[in-house]
Amino acid sequence: MQRISHSFRQLAAAAAVGALAAAGVPAAQAQDVTLVSIQSMTGPAAFAGAVFQKAVQLAVEEANAKGGIHGSKISVVERDNAGDKGQAINLTNQAIDRDRALMVIGPTTTADSLAVAPVFNEKRTPFIGFAGSDAILKAGPWTLKFRQGTDVDGPVLARYVLEKTPVRKVALVFDRTNEALIEFKNVFRDAFKAGGGTVVAEEAVISSDTNFLPLATKLKSMDVDAVYLTSYAEQSANIVQQLRKAGLPEKVRILGSLAIVSPKFLSAAGKAAEGVIAISDYVPGMDRPLNKAFDAAYQARYKTEPDSYAATGYSLAQVVLATLREAGPNPTREKVRDAYMRVRNVPVVVGSGTWTHAERRPHYGALVLTVKDGQFAIAP
Repeated sequence: MQRISHSFRQLAAAAAVGALAAAGVPAAQAQDVTLVSIQSMTGPAAFAGAVFQKAVQLAVEEANAKGGIHGSKISVVERDNAGDKGQAINLTNQAIDRDRALMVIGPTTTADSLAVAPVFNEKRTPFIGFAGSDAILKAGPWTLKFRQGTDVDGPVLARYVLEKTPVRKVALVFDRTNEALIEFKNVFRDAFKAGGGTVVAEEAVISSDTNFLPLATKLKSMDVDAVYLTSYAEQSANIVQQLRKAGLPEKVRILGSLAIVSPKFLSAAGKAAEGVIAISDYVPGMDRPLNKAFDAAYQARYKTEPDSYAATGYSLAQVVLATLREAGPNPTREKVRDAYMRVRNVPVVVGSGTWTHAERRPHYGALVLTVKDGQFAIAP
């Protein structure tokens, strides 16, 4: 009897929808696609996480303005884990169980991504974060990546330095509290040595350090052609300033990982930034249609010039949107994961302008930049 009643209600509902359509009243629109974005919008990594969030929202707003994906609007729920691993895990569980996210964007840092990856894989929910390290893939097939591995950036910079400059001996300064920054250091070190260069020293700092005069005095006494920095932008700027104040000669070049490529580095380092050589995947003003449109839209929306973090967030969102299109109407979490595995050659604003991947290991190329007249520009 209960089954008959249920069938009757279904027939009645169908008849009602038909009557509305006949009367010219539109039926309900396709259900929104819910994404959750977990970022470090506050805390020590906010300089990246807050910008990632803005760029993702810009890309989603643009997609919704064009009709969404398969007629569905995209809704992004913003969550702030403040750079805390425990909070990232809590927000991950909420995104999966309460928000019913089809897919999760983030977290911001490699450390947070490593913490949450087992949860996503246990609960069979796809997430795509900003971690560069391939170590996050070990948690299982529900871990997806946007950023290419550190094995791409380091060799490009090492090759440029060895081929285009007289630098042959370097000292490495790295943040030992951050897994990704340690990887940046290791990959550059290995590529530089393989190309014939010499690593004179490896000096560790921690993210909370501010007094680098002892380090500057030590580096000044070494016979080096360059100092390679892999710490975040403002700390790197502080190190550069103290190195120069301690008397490190101008002929000793400053090299940097993509972590330093930010307007905050330029403003904090001032004149000490001139001549710095760094690896990155983006610089404003590139002569490509998508880049021109992004630069203009970001400037109009947020009243500031986009940096590499903004470009990364926007490009990751393009990969997410391409994945949702590939998943088709009425997507499920499993369909989204499977769609990601099929997606290739997505137009982006970073690197070569095209993102692709092989077995969840992305590639999009890198750019060598130098600081000239207070701005990052493509190195000659």
